[in-house]
Amino acid sequence: MRGRVKLREATVAGIFYPDDPAELESRIISLFDVAEAKSAEAILSPHAGLDYSGDLSALAWKAASGREVDTVLVLSPIHRAEEACICLPESDVFDTPLGSIAIDRPLVEELRDCGTIFDENDIPHFEEHGIEVQLPFMRMLFPGASLVPVLLGKPTAAAVKALSMALDLVLEARRDRLLVVLSSDLGSSPDEAAAISLADRFISSLMASDCKSMIEDKAALDGYACGSGCVAAYLSSKLGRGARPVLLGRHDSSAARESDEERLVHYGAIAF
Repeated sequence: MRGRVKLREATVAGIFYPDDPAELESRIISLFDVAEAKSAEAILSPHAGLDYSGDLSALAWKAASGREVDTVLVLSPIHRAEEACICLPESDVFDTPLGSIAIDRPLVEELRDCGTIFDENDIPHFEEHGIEVQLPFMRMLFPGASLVPVLLGKPTAAAVKALSMALDLVLEARRDRLLVVLSSDLGSSPDEAAAISLADRFISSLMASDCKSMIEDKAALDGYACGSGCVAAYLSSKLGRGARPVLLGRHDSSAARESDEERLVHYGAIAF
């Protein structure tokens, strides 16, 4: 039996999105108003600040709002990861300004037991924002759902395969009421043409379910989609095989870019 409840606080509230509950709720409602409700089994949603890509996150999340969802699996990268690892939370609850979200501890423990590459460690979860920025949207649309937050380190072929196999073993049987959220940008570079090329290359591989190219390109190309390993793990699992990706929207960060030296980031919303 676990002792005191462990809480993962909202570390980027007030930075990536408003920390005032009323303001945050109002912002998300206004973003949802221009999005269309669908029944996607999985989505790709950006993890930048609300001012940068909140419109695209709303498009992605609203695309899943037509389903009954009990469990939300969020797969997100560890930025600047130096080793292949898959990090699960020690925390029992992830906090948001809109209310707390319970972690599905039994599912986390089942994933942990899938191999030595899986580790329960809160530190990467405290340091990363890719999961947290998805949670206000989750809390608005699926307030009763539990969360399975997974961080993928260096996306080697072996790590991606281990994650894909674990998804099959632990979560495939739950797919009817499971939503998979892939937290990622499309690509980035200080050079505008290079940023467009990286994003186009990633989308092309994603649409073709070319997981091998995604893994190889992530290793070889600076600025390639940060969550490409998460996408490859999903598409190569039983959850993602045969999935039909639909690009709902796309834009870059040029509206908020302050200089030509700043990286230009491409964001997208994709429903499966």
